[in-house]
Amino acid sequence: MNRQEQESKTVCGGLSRPLGKKTMEHNRSKGMFGRIIGLTYALFNYLSAILVLGYGIFWYANLYVPVTIDSGAKVSLTTALLVNTLLMLFFAVQHTIQARPWFKKLFIKCTHKSIERSTYVLFSNIAFVLFYLFWKDTGGHIWQVENKIGVIILWSLYGTGWMLAFAAIFLKNHFHFLGIRQAFLHFQNKDFSQEPLVKFFIYSLVRHPMYLGFLMAYWATPIMSTGHFIFALEMTIYTFIGIQFEENMLIGFIGKKYRDYQAKVPMLIPFSRRIVTPKSLSPANQPE
Repeated sequence: MNRQEQESKTVCGGLSRPLGKKTMEHNRSKGMFGRIIGLTYALFNYLSAILVLGYGIFWYANLYVPVTIDSGAKVSLTTALLVNTLLMLFFAVQHTIQARPWFKKLFIKCTHKSIERSTYVLFSNIAFVLFYLFWKDTGGHIWQVENKIGVIILWSLYGTGWMLAFAAIFLKNHFHFLGIRQAFLHFQNKDFSQEPLVKFFIYSLVRHPMYLGFLMAYWATPIMSTGHFIFALEMTIYTFIGIQFEENMLIGFIGKKYRDYQAKVPMLIPFSRRIVTPKSLSPANQPE
């Protein structure tokens, strides 16, 4: 390989172009500026995610915020199903495509790996804001609990669900989960790797405590409106489908280590996994 081939750069789309001496010096001079821009971008998305998730706690509960899941003009059931399903499809497609390895590779080739996760967070924020602004309700109710003890139990489950979800995020390093760690390490001109598989504390009880917490929050409400029911049902369907995609991807990355974790720890319901024996861990009996 000659010097010109060595001093080339692969650009978006897989094409390469030669880099002359002046271009290389110019790129080095822009390095710090680019890292500052990347960190600023990631910090904005990180803080936005905290605000969006925080707003969601009150949006789902119909408490203290001007726009909630049940506020706004009431529409027909057909309109609510159509609009809400389209919003859910945007969320599902965004989450699914941006999480795929082929998309990540393409994105990194066109930009930089330090902002890949942060960009995922940005579009997730957009998807949730669209929920908050445009989710439709019909004005009807699926159930309405009036018993005081029942109301207390449901609100307790709601709060527990959010606490469980946030605990799961923090145990996995929420700075990495929300994309700020990658940009900060790049700002320091350091490389970074993926976070290790977490298997302790609540992750020793279920493999997906964050999803379990969110599912609890979706369903635990003393007043289940039609719009809220559509959200809970469609998000539950997406969650179970998404878990299959996520676990297949983890098996591809980690292999036997994750299959062993699957065999020992249930997916969502604590203590539901049968006792593991050497026979049950044989390849023919491993979980899908």
